[in-house]
Amino acid sequence: MPADERVRITFRRVFVRRDADTFGSGEWYFHASVDGSNVGNRRQIFDAVEQRFIDFRPAEWRTTVNVRDGHQIRLRFAAYDEDAINDDRLGTVDLPLHPLRQGLWRRSTRYYTVEWMVELSVLGSFTRHAPETVFATRQHNGSVTCTTVSGTTEEARFEICPVRPVPPDPSLPRRPPLSASAALLPAERCADLNVIRPTDDINIIPNPAVIPVLAPADATPQSAARVEYTYYHPGSLNFTDDDPRLEWSVVSVAGGGAVAFVGQPRGRRVLVYGTHAGEVRLEVRFQGALCAQYRALVRAIRQIPFRANILNGPTAASQPRATPDDVRAHLDIVNRILRQVALELVPDANTTRTDSATATGHSGIFRIRVPAGRTRNIPDTGFAAATRLNYRQGVFNFAYIRSDAGGNLGAATDYPANAAGNTITDNGSPSSSWIQPSGVDPDGAAGTVTMNLLAARERNTATFPRLAAMYVTDANGDPANAAAQFTYAGTIAHELGHVLALGHRVEGVPESAPGAGDQRDMTAADAAASLVAGGIFWDGLLVPPGENVMHWINPTTQAQDFDIIQARAMHRSPVVPP
Repeated sequence: MPADERVRITFRRVFVRRDADTFGSGEWYFHASVDGSNVGNRRQIFDAVEQRFIDFRPAEWRTTVNVRDGHQIRLRFAAYDEDAINDDRLGTVDLPLHPLRQGLWRRSTRYYTVEWMVELSVLGSFTRHAPETVFATRQHNGSVTCTTVSGTTEEARFEICPVRPVPPDPSLPRRPPLSASAALLPAERCADLNVIRPTDDINIIPNPAVIPVLAPADATPQSAARVEYTYYHPGSLNFTDDDPRLEWSVVSVAGGGAVAFVGQPRGRRVLVYGTHAGEVRLEVRFQGALCAQYRALVRAIRQIPFRANILNGPTAASQPRATPDDVRAHLDIVNRILRQVALELVPDANTTRTDSATATGHSGIFRIRVPAGRTRNIPDTGFAAATRLNYRQGVFNFAYIRSDAGGNLGAATDYPANAAGNTITDNGSPSSSWIQPSGVDPDGAAGTVTMNLLAARERNTATFPRLAAMYVTDANGDPANAAAQFTYAGTIAHELGHVLALGHRVEGVPESAPGAGDQRDMTAADAAASLVAGGIFWDGLLVPPGENVMHWINPTTQAQDFDIIQARAMHRSPVVPP
């Protein structure tokens, strides 16, 4: 809710310095006003004894003023000594209360000292607040000006970057300049790296490009989309996860998109689920001042049927190390990566098998005995025979093999043209992945973002119609090791992106021909030496610089993000069932 911006002034007492009467005590009365309105009982006569206090009843000598319109409060207090002929004027205190500060204040004339209390309401409470407590907020271009109860002002900024992990600050849109004093205050960041495990909640990756449509009964803290802050300044604001000062609301942007909240729509983090497909913008207000916006698509979760085939050669040296249990664990992690674009890999429900495939204890996962040359050091050019084995039309097919000739982690081998064509666009604000101009104040208004899509790569479609396929190799590491499982999952998600027509988000110069697979196991030095835009699979975009799943080389510990424009393309692939 908006900040109260109410000020309560209480005249507490008067200290009689001189009573103004020659004999005995004085008979005093007072005229007080705040903001032009009278306060107190003007007719009441008080016995004024020198060097003593006259105490007021708070209920009579108190008033509350709303300063949301920004006007200054003027306080006026005058004392009089009643006399038989002419009342004596004992002086007037007349001053503006600026800046507004909580506390006990005094002013004196020759005859008296008046004492009053200033209290500022925060979240409906007039109690004495910590000095840094924010009393009022005003929205500006990219920041919020905060006035504290102690009368100081500081600039605040709140961000919800859609890229997780968050890129380094120089890669983000510029922030408003800070004053010298504000620059000394530290910021609060939420830039956690997700090391995802098969048992983690399906919504482990926050700030997704797509908020999934769920039935209310299915929307839980473990399934709804997590949207959370990534940065705020200064850290002394001490926002909490359910902070009532931060209120979230929803604006439907396109297609009647709508979401609902799981729990209260407030604080640093919220949980949301889709109720109608389309596009939405979440807005965050800090005590009424708009401080951040987050845009997302709203889509139903679409399930991609898969078949995973472990290709075993005749000897241990020609057999991948992955077991069916390992494959299932890898796919569980893949689905946690895909959740951010509302996609899910599910086992093919059809149990028909070809190429002597044998079932395992997991649906959709098979073993196939093959000659050594089909699973070890297979060619990394052309179309691998390994990825067509035991395939069914319209089912994503991939093989676990021992190795390929290039030492790759994996490669997409077969993929159809995307229904969007050669390119796809997005023109919402804030822009996809905050590509500049991002529409994130004070950056300029977001423009149209265009992304290149991969052309179809298909073997003989008459013989192998609707084949979508890839392979993954033992170069990913020990398939049962937790860190390596994450690598396997990242490779599968990356290559599936290619199958759905996504290019590389940033690409270096490859060492092999088109279709040869990704050099994701190159050393960092090799990558740095060869990193250029415009490689064979480059999607035409360079943001984020290294955090996108489709980055050509970065490990999954860094490259975990899919963005809105990629999600648009993925949902238009014919590999994704309607």
